[in-house]
Amino acid sequence: MSPKNSQWPKRAWFAATVASLLLVYACAPTAPAKAPRGSGISYSSSTGIFCNVNVVNRGKMLQVSLELEVERLYNSAFLDQIQIRYEVSPADGTTVPLVTDTVRLARNETYRKTNNTFYVNFELPLAGPAALLQLTIVDKQTDRSLRKEVPLNVGQAALPFVLNKQNSLQIQNEVFNHYVSETDTLRFASVGNAPVYVYRVKRDFLPALPPMQTEGLSVGAELEVDSFFTVAANRDFHLRTKGLYFAQADTAASLGLGFSVMERNYPRFRRVENLIEALLYISTPDEIGVLTSSPDRKAALDDFWLRLGGNEENTRRMIKLFYQRVEYANRQFTTYKEGWKTDMGMIYMVFGEPLNVFKSGNTQTWVFDMGNRDELKFTFIEKSNQFTGKHHELQRNGRYREYWYANVEKWRLGLVAN
Repeated sequence: MSPKNSQWPKRAWFAATVASLLLVYACAPTAPAKAPRGSGISYSSSTGIFCNVNVVNRGKMLQVSLELEVERLYNSAFLDQIQIRYEVSPADGTTVPLVTDTVRLARNETYRKTNNTFYVNFELPLAGPAALLQLTIVDKQTDRSLRKEVPLNVGQAALPFVLNKQNSLQIQNEVFNHYVSETDTLRFASVGNAPVYVYRVKRDFLPALPPMQTEGLSVGAELEVDSFFTVAANRDFHLRTKGLYFAQADTAASLGLGFSVMERNYPRFRRVENLIEALLYISTPDEIGVLTSSPDRKAALDDFWLRLGGNEENTRRMIKLFYQRVEYANRQFTTYKEGWKTDMGMIYMVFGEPLNVFKSGNTQTWVFDMGNRDELKFTFIEKSNQFTGKHHELQRNGRYREYWYANVEKWRLGLVAN
């Protein structure tokens, strides 16, 4: 890719197009089919543990960095009763683990806390190109856990720089959750001083289509680069324009770092237009239109939720649950587009946390207990994407229609948070 070329190269891996918010609404589900009040679908809440993982090849060792949040410990400076276990195994799973151990957690030695986030670091010996790191984070006080799997095929074609962001305490932290804030101070940290070439693409991607929709998934037009600029390595800079960015050391190669610039509160939504937009999966186009055109959108949004909740107490529970799911989807599933717009984000927001998650190769299956010995499975396939290594697409099927409408109707009847 030449820095003089203003057109984004044609890639088969990119099947999204820039669209206005009005086109987004066209993807909203039609009026949900009615389900009998009280029809049993069990919902479970989030584990209350959030973690992003990054692995960097430091030559003789692999440095593993965790960006960890535990809701229970938001007001604590210590990882009290938290255990982090890990296992390194061949990716094919045919032999015994290569390494099994527990991370030593010592404040200001192996971890520190900034705002609500704990930053944990530990090292691993170099593994083969087909190794897999399996992390299990356990909150022994609540008996909840989170499991993460990360391929260790790093370093074979590593970038000569990493992207750091600086927080309000002037501490530089490596970015590995694919997004930064428009208010962050950034730096491309590098062992040399070679410049970094940065492309920007306007960010306004379509939300996921419902799981039963099997047509109209590819939406055509390719994207063009909105701007191109050069950033000096090891110097602070700011990106004030929200969008999707791609940074490279060599514009003639395909290797690069994709990341997004989001508004300051992301992954949480504060602005009323974002709160309304996120209702897409449980509302109709007409309802969204009324909310967005209202002279007092905040009051209209409150009225919308009160109609669903039926009373103030239930409404508060529903609002809390829904926007917790939005935040979790943004935090965990953000790729080249916002997490709530992804296939995984959509399923998580409507159905909640899966009972079980099974991973095999580039496939991930979420299993939900729908009651009466009925299991619902959603299978996601990891797709090659130059912006991110965690883009997954749902295998859609018409048989999901009944389950989808039943769960959407559960929201609309105010039964989800009961």
